[in-house]
Amino acid sequence: MDYQRKEQVIQNVKLMDVTAMSVNEELIRYNDDELVIVDNLREIPQLGSGKIDFNVVAACITGRMLLEVSGQSTTVNAQQIFVCTSHVVLSNIMMSPDFECKVMCLSDRLLRSILQSQMLIWNNMLYKQHYNIIDIPADRFGLFNELRYQWLNEDNPFKREILVSLLRVALLELCHQLMSNNQKAEDELPQKGHSRMETLFHQFLKNVACRRIKKLSVSEYAEELCITPKYLSTVCRTVSGKSPTEWISEYVIEDITHYLKNTELTASQIGIELGFPNASFFGKYVREHLGMSPNEYRKDQQDISGRNK
Repeated sequence: MDYQRKEQVIQNVKLMDVTAMSVNEELIRYNDDELVIVDNLREIPQLGSGKIDFNVVAACITGRMLLEVSGQSTTVNAQQIFVCTSHVVLSNIMMSPDFECKVMCLSDRLLRSILQSQMLIWNNMLYKQHYNIIDIPADRFGLFNELRYQWLNEDNPFKREILVSLLRVALLELCHQLMSNNQKAEDELPQKGHSRMETLFHQFLKNVACRRIKKLSVSEYAEELCITPKYLSTVCRTVSGKSPTEWISEYVIEDITHYLKNTELTASQIGIELGFPNASFFGKYVREHLGMSPNEYRKDQQDISGRNK
């Protein structure tokens, strides 16, 4: 299949940047400080070349898209919806010539206000791997067609209110699908009364994700939240089943693999960029988590990329 590959540039991508990135601003069907709706992903060449600070819901109409989400390779096919959380790295996006995809970019605040109590489902289903792909039957795409009709309707003074209402219906349907994809979802959801824990957990992950240098101690992250390290550990294990250290390491490794795969920086330069005290410590950390040295990992990924061309 003849794919078109996008340039790879590491950057932080904010919601307000999406419109500026567009090759054709007419394809930005709706845009405010919390919601951007894009009619054609192909016209936003830099959207998949950095860390995004917004949530993405992308409905694939035709064709196929290959991409990496924080280093994890995935494929989105026709009649599938790709959902990912904010503060992840999108990279190496390739699209088939017949690819058509409608995209909604939502701020964290808007998403929380739309989903309300169902935000627990969303977080539980997505925090584990930051993204999900949902099969949607052709007859269920009618809701997305209605969304498209409303965002094209320039004369309606209640346009945003209607869009938000339709988005709530669409996102609740996605929550239902996310739960259906995991038979143990109800057992894994945080128990009632843990809303404060869920809020703290969300803020902890945001604090980790937003930092250039993420490899800080649990105590430093707990201090930012004005709680004790022990309580932060309780929060993380209660909400996600993983410790704060595991989450920190996961985000650090995401950054490491992204730099090794998508830049020409040396291992020593990457270690400095990510706050490691020296090249030896960086190499030991990479070996511990990836099972090989930084240079071995880079060569291995180059070999894989060469075989896939």
